[in-house]
Amino acid sequence: MSTVPYTFGNESSPIPLSQLDANFATIPAFANTAGNVSNAAQPVITSVGTLTSLSVSGNVNGGNLRTVGLVSSTGNITGGNLLTNGIISSYGNVTGGNINTSGNVTATNITSTNLIQTANNIIGGNVYSAGIMSAAGIMSAGGNILAQGIISATGNIETAGLFVGNFQGNITGNLSVGGSNTQVLFNSNGNVGAAGGLTYNSGSNTLGILGVVSAQGNITGGNLRVNGTTQLVGIATAPTAPTGTSNNQVATTAFVNNQINSQAGNVGTTNWSVKQIGSNLYFQFNGSNVASLDQIGNFTTIGNVTAFGTL
Repeated sequence: MSTVPYTFGNESSPIPLSQLDANFATIPAFANTAGNVSNAAQPVITSVGTLTSLSVSGNVNGGNLRTVGLVSSTGNITGGNLLTNGIISSYGNVTGGNINTSGNVTATNITSTNLIQTANNIIGGNVYSAGIMSAAGIMSAGGNILAQGIISATGNIETAGLFVGNFQGNITGNLSVGGSNTQVLFNSNGNVGAAGGLTYNSGSNTLGILGVVSAQGNITGGNLRVNGTTQLVGIATAPTAPTGTSNNQVATTAFVNNQINSQAGNVGTTNWSVKQIGSNLYFQFNGSNVASLDQIGNFTTIGNVTAFGTL
C-alpha cells in the first residue's frame, strides 16, 4: 500500500505515504470504527452489536442462529439451534438441532437432530426430525417425511414418498391410494394393494368378487346368486318346504321323504286313483269314490259286479 485515500470537502485524492509523517505512515492494526473494510479476511470478530441487516454470498457457520426476522439463503443453512420469529428459507438444505420458528420453514431438504416446530408451514424435499415434528399449518414434502417422534400438523401432511408409521387419533380428508375406482384396498405385503377382481360399488351397494369366496364360518345374506356351475363340498343345508310345495326352491332330503310318505298309500293315473282312507282302500274316478275294499276283504261298489266275463 503506497497511498492513502484522502477526502476533504469536495476534493479527494490518494496521498503518497512518503508525504505523511510517521504517525500516518503506519497502518493501524486495530480501529474503533471503519467505513469500508477492503481486506476480505478478518481473523476474529467477537461481537458486532445489533445489525439492521446482514448479507453474505458465502457460508454462515455458527452454534445458534437467532433472529426476529427472515433467515434466507441460496445455499445451505447449518447450525446448532435455529430460532426465529420470522421465516427460514433456503434453496439448499436446512440442518440444525432445534428448528423453531413462528413462520415458514422452506428448503430443499430439512434435517433436525432434535425437533422441527413451526407456527406455520413446513415445506421441503425430504424432511427429517430425530424428535418431534410439528406444524400449525401445512406439512409438505416432495420426498419423505421422517420423524423418530410425533408428526403433528393442523393442516395437511403431504408427501410424494411413503408415510410409514402409526397414527394416534383420526385421519380426516382424502387419502390418495393405488388401484382404480371402486377397487377394494387390501394388505399387500405390508403395503396397500388393490385389484380389479375385488370391487365395491357404493351406489348399488354391490360387492364384486372375480374368483373364489372362501369362509371358515358362515356366509349370511338375503339372496345368494351364482352365475355358472356351483359345486358344494360338504353337507349343505336348507329350510325344508311344506309337503306339496311346487316351485323352484331347493328340495331337501327331508322334503323328498315327506312327499313320498304322503303319497305312499296312493296309486293314481290321469283319471283313476287309489287312496287309503282310514282302514279302507278307496277307488276313485275323477276324485269321486266308486268302490271300496275294507280290511277284512269286503268289496263294495256303486255299480254292478260281473262274475263271469272276459277281461
